Amino acid sequence: MIEMTMSVLTLYRSLLREAKTVSDYNFRSYALRRIKAGFNKNRQLQGEEITSALCEGQNQLEMLKRQSMLTRMYPSATSVMEKV
Repeated sequence: MIEMTMSVLTLYRSLLREAKTVSDYNFRSYALRRIKAGFNKNRQLQGEEITSALCEGQNQLEMLKRQSMLTRMYPSATSVMEKV
């Protein structure tokens, strides 16, 4: 149980850390909201459901890493919401 909790926390921190590296303000805000909402929604999962949710979270982390790399390669214009 403790190993599962540590895996969940590690995934959560990794997702938040990676979301903060996205250069586009709108996508960064969306990713942060979606991560927090997803973890809150899945808070009550038990047993095998946790394992499948962790697997899906790892897939989402890999996708977020690819998206972050793309936004660094092809930056968009600075949003008025960002500090200049």
